[in-house]
Amino acid sequence: MKQSSLVEISDACHGTLKVDPTATDEILEVSGVSHDSRSVAHGDLFACISGAEHDGHSYATEAINNGAAALLVERELNLAISQIVVPNVRKAIGFVSSAVYGHPSKKTKVIGITGTAGKTTVAQATAQTLKACGESVGVIGTLEGSHTTPEAPEFQKKLSQMQSRGDEWICAEVSSHGLELGRVQGTEFAAAVFTNLSPEHLDFHLDMEQYFLAKRRLFDQRGGLAVVSLVDEWGERLVKELQAIGHEALVTVESNRIGNPKLDVEISSFIWRGHEIRTRLLGMFNLFNLVLVGETLKGLGLEEEIIASGLEKVEPVRGRMELVTAPGSDIAVIVDYSHKPEALTQALRTLRSVSSGRVWVVFGAGGDRDPKKRSLMGEIAAELADEIVVTSDNPRSEDPSDIATEIVSGMDGVSVSPKILLERAEAIQFAISYAAKGDSILIAGKGHETYQITGSEQRPFDDVKVAKEALLTRVGTQQS
Repeated sequence: MKQSSLVEISDACHGTLKVDPTATDEILEVSGVSHDSRSVAHGDLFACISGAEHDGHSYATEAINNGAAALLVERELNLAISQIVVPNVRKAIGFVSSAVYGHPSKKTKVIGITGTAGKTTVAQATAQTLKACGESVGVIGTLEGSHTTPEAPEFQKKLSQMQSRGDEWICAEVSSHGLELGRVQGTEFAAAVFTNLSPEHLDFHLDMEQYFLAKRRLFDQRGGLAVVSLVDEWGERLVKELQAIGHEALVTVESNRIGNPKLDVEISSFIWRGHEIRTRLLGMFNLFNLVLVGETLKGLGLEEEIIASGLEKVEPVRGRMELVTAPGSDIAVIVDYSHKPEALTQALRTLRSVSSGRVWVVFGAGGDRDPKKRSLMGEIAAELADEIVVTSDNPRSEDPSDIATEIVSGMDGVSVSPKILLERAEAIQFAISYAAKGDSILIAGKGHETYQITGSEQRPFDDVKVAKEALLTRVGTQQS
């Protein structure tokens, strides 16, 4: 394992190095970073983060007993170990982690994608397009770990591992939490991409202004390409602010870049810069996601013809408008991660545009998360769907029936009468069983997730698997 000098690390975060008088040259080097005393490996630098509930300084002794070689602290501790003192460990840990792992973002091209919706699709589609162009690519995001954007030590370690295995490009989803908590500090981005902004995580950011400012942090780096979608007021504001500070490499993307769009459940098509793109991705918003990918890669110097060829090879992303099929099926079943109002609106409008029959929606809302969106999602479902089945999502510590009641409260005064089936498998099976030929069913909220969280228990649950089984049962019943 490569060792990193505490002197170099201290310089990288503008800290003050307090050397243990008994330290040898070997002890003045570390091989990793950890902020969890329980997972410290021998030779790690332990970062004492001061949080709302726990103060990492209280766990320094445990970290040392587990093999920590040095500490990153906000106040010098009376312990016989070398320490780097900084004003704020949380703000410093990104720069520290980058230094410890050899500044991997300087040796690869990192594309950071932020926004409310589309991060996963844009990251995965960018990676797939690059691979189709013969490039070596790594991805960091929702489908690769428990956090969309890992904590700084893990993020930099992943970058280092990908760079070591030969990846020349890395596509990274960058969440507002990740930006607010400094998880990508110390990273050099070849490109920063903004998809859109709509209300989400307001239980964390308090209001849209703070939410926007968190997202904007990805563009604080003056170098690198900035790609901004102009589909809402927030993108327009971001462009004006970047222009005001003289950001030179700026690409703006408007919806009119999608030429002659033709939507279909199985194959859609559009024109990008004169090239016809045929794709299995469903929905106008996904066509726009592909345009964002194309404009980003063009801005980074790839040739249009090569990009266009790569875009056609992009496969649907798991749990993102994913078509679930069975031989002989006469209905369309789509599984999507749409767990917020704007995403649910887009998904239902897409199904409305391609469905020859009724549009069904099966959805719930997560417990212990932004309760204000529940009634709004109920209102959206009532407006855009013909048949509604309200079910459980990840209720966590909340009563699923209480969540369902809040969702249904948004449907007051509309003609659609929702059915409430709190067992999610039963709800999916009901919709697929009772749908008529030509109907389309959106199973929304969980997408790629293969679990359901009830209380403190995480149980196996896969919308795609349950829907597939229900489809096979429906087809078998019809054929018998």
